[in-house]
Amino acid sequence: MQMQAETNLMSDADMAEEIVIETQDVNVFYGDNHALRGVSLDIPKHQVMALIGPSGCGKSTYLRCLNRMNDTVEGCRVVGKILLDGIDIYGPQVDEVLLRARVGMVFQKPNPFPKSIYDNVAYGPRIHGLAANKDELDEIVLSSLEKAGLLKEVQDRLHSSGTGLSGGQQQRLCIARALAVRPEIILMDEPCSALDPIATAKVEELIDELKENYTIIIVTHSMQQAARVSQRTAFFHLGEIVETGPTEQIFTSPIDERTQGYITGRFG
Repeated sequence: MQMQAETNLMSDADMAEEIVIETQDVNVFYGDNHALRGVSLDIPKHQVMALIGPSGCGKSTYLRCLNRMNDTVEGCRVVGKILLDGIDIYGPQVDEVLLRARVGMVFQKPNPFPKSIYDNVAYGPRIHGLAANKDELDEIVLSSLEKAGLLKEVQDRLHSSGTGLSGGQQQRLCIARALAVRPEIILMDEPCSALDPIATAKVEELIDELKENYTIIIVTHSMQQAARVSQRTAFFHLGEIVETGPTEQIFTSPIDERTQGYITGRFG
């Protein structure tokens, strides 16, 4: 009876979470390759969701579905429903350019534009008409750099090239660039894999701060990183979600043997 009560309490807590993305039976095909198989996953608002699993298990494919980046891959077909605030993002009425402003992305390798630090961050607001004048644009650029934890390091060289920054600084510049268009959700595809431990720690600290105002979904090959930064974790294997739940539970008492095997290093 006590176990049943604890389960009910857990269900009530889960129900209290506001879900921002609902993924319903999503399948992804690259030509004849069935890359994602019947994936259903709810993403809670203002939390960090970590996606873990061996290479080639579908983590990045799933992530790229959430802002329709897979639309740019020839021969890719997405079946199922992905709802953002209740609206199917693959519906005919959805503008993918505006969607990608709401659902920003930070890639595995830092990819600043070959422009100044200022122009890297200002690019999106200019495209989307978010600033009425230079003063407003300045405010967006400076506040985005501040949110990305980079302003103090670059405020004296805003008109220097973004490609001249260190790897960790470039990645935080890319995060600032994503923040500048006022997204609700930030997708991160192994954002620290090209960074040294010090730069990684700064990005992880930043992720912890950003979750107060943004929903973050991070693909990571590092289970230690998933344990440090996320509140919920989903384990992918062979294109399917094997198990999802609170991060602590996934790492300390997983239900599925495959999750246990991956976490303990028996495969992966």
